[in-house]
Amino acid sequence: MNKKIIIFTSLLLGTLLIIGLLHAGFLFARNPDVDYRLLLLGYLINFAMALGIYSAMLYFAEKQNKNLGFLFMFGSTLKFIFYFLIFDPIFMLDGKLTKVEFFIFFVPYFSCLLVETFALIKLMREIDHQ
Repeated sequence: MNKKIIIFTSLLLGTLLIIGLLHAGFLFARNPDVDYRLLLLGYLINFAMALGIYSAMLYFAEKQNKNLGFLFMFGSTLKFIFYFLIFDPIFMLDGKLTKVEFFIFFVPYFSCLLVETFALIKLMREIDHQ
């Protein structure tokens, strides 16, 4: 396995574990009626998609490094599509989107986005120095 993927996976997993535990702790402390399975699903889907997007960026970095930004933006769009296909119908069963429901998906989304952004910056710097 590629060393860069191992480092990225470790960083992403560590970040999501810390943020996920804080997120779950916050929800538990406030004691809202939260389905923690949806919280876990939000983190798992974002983790898998971020890993897939980064893997694709590594693959294309060797071939078409000028298009990495577009690939990154496509990945973010793909995450939103998954949100509207999977989470939005579940959240809208009662006809409204609560703040808790909004953050169930978007906290892991933004966490992954930050890790992906820094990884992309690092990858592009490495390409420039070659």
